[in-house]
Amino acid sequence: MSLKRYLAFGAGMVTLAGSAHAQVDVMQFADGNSDGKVTPVEYAAFSQQAWGYFTQDAEKVKAGEVDPAGQALMRDVPPDAQGYVTKVAFLASSDTRFKKTDKNGNGTLDGAELNGSMGN
Repeated sequence: MSLKRYLAFGAGMVTLAGSAHAQVDVMQFADGNSDGKVTPVEYAAFSQQAWGYFTQDAEKVKAGEVDPAGQALMRDVPPDAQGYVTKVAFLASSDTRFKKTDKNGNGTLDGAELNGSMGN
């Protein structure tokens, strides 16, 4: 299920605890084949979806101006000279962010690893 489609039905938002919105298990967005694990390819697709959702498809944003879950995803993406995180840099960092999130080093992400990386 796509993140935009899920939100269009008013089911909730992917957010950090303490935010004004409901928490949801982000595995339902990232695990494209519903096998209980997220591969690097699925994570890259999820990153593309997440960028679109958290930034309304802007080419660049200030990380501090997006939803806290979006901030969590952008935390390891270096900003440009003006302090913006660009879409290009964010998407290019997918592999690095995946490896950092893969705490047990098995090459896939489980729900705890993925939700933990988002602050859930």
